[in-house]
Amino acid sequence: MYDAIQLGPFTIQYILLIYLCSIIATYFILDAFIPHSKIKTFYKEEYFTFWFVLFITYKFSIVLFEPQLLLTTRWLFFTGGKDGFYLGFLAGVLFLIWKMRKVSIQLKEFIKSLIIIIVSFTVVFQLIKFVVLSFL
Repeated sequence: MYDAIQLGPFTIQYILLIYLCSIIATYFILDAFIPHSKIKTFYKEEYFTFWFVLFITYKFSIVLFEPQLLLTTRWLFFTGGKDGFYLGFLAGVLFLIWKMRKVSIQLKEFIKSLIIIIVSFTVVFQLIKFVVLSFL
């Protein structure tokens, strides 16, 4: 199997490692490019919670999109696919908006910072994917 690492009984796909490295690298980019303010503190506190909400929603969106698969024995191995990712992203952004209102952050700053984070994650992900997969 060339697209995964075998660590004992665990098989870890390269793409999952690339996502994880991109998430961590984007966190440090967030620290460098967003000026010190209330919004930076907000994103530093809620960044990993956003990814957790996205992942859980993505993983269990199979319940909404393909409920008949729950009757099989290996339903935990299924994912929500592209629709599940979009649903997870929507849930994560709604979570951030909910938290933003509690902290009373301006919408303009929130959207500007969110765009910086999304663009930086996309660029970092594509760069890491290109470098890692070109050596495999």
